[in-house]
Amino acid sequence: MKLERAQQVHQDADLLFGADVVERSIAELAARVAADCENDFPLVICVMNGGLYLTGQLLRYWEFPLTVDYVHATRYRLATLGKDVLWKSYPQNEIRDRHVLIIDDIFDQGYTLEEVRAYCNKHGAKSCQSIFLIRKTHDHRKADINPDYVGLECGDCYVYGAGMDLNGYFRNLSSIYYIEKRVTE
Repeated sequence: MKLERAQQVHQDADLLFGADVVERSIAELAARVAADCENDFPLVICVMNGGLYLTGQLLRYWEFPLTVDYVHATRYRLATLGKDVLWKSYPQNEIRDRHVLIIDDIFDQGYTLEEVRAYCNKHGAKSCQSIFLIRKTHDHRKADINPDYVGLECGDCYVYGAGMDLNGYFRNLSSIYYIEKRVTE
């Protein structure tokens, strides 16, 4: 999708959650997670690229010792469907005997989380919890896994902003927008 088309789609999109709602949700997530694991010296694993926004925002609130790392594991590969997860980068830090926090933008069908969590468990994580800014609520077949912490929920629509993209654009927005279906042209 060209920039001009992305801008046109954005102009026609609807606001789902304003920046104030997103910020409040992130603050509440940060507090809930901190209460549960501030004494665990967690390994925070950001799932790129979508988890970058939420990870950065959560880190502003956490003042306990932790280690930050990332994985680049994607199910979409610039498409909207697919079950297979493509690994582009694995964590660089030792996982064995660590409490791991996996942070990503959106929980849809769960395949990426299932893959990342399995990797962490295989490498000896003491515990493994997941944090998502938003969860889609729909009846589509999902992996047999659920997120541990979720900030917001939405129906089965295409969302972007606050880490989620519209064909590569607008991850940087502090509000979340939606369109009825993904636009690819």
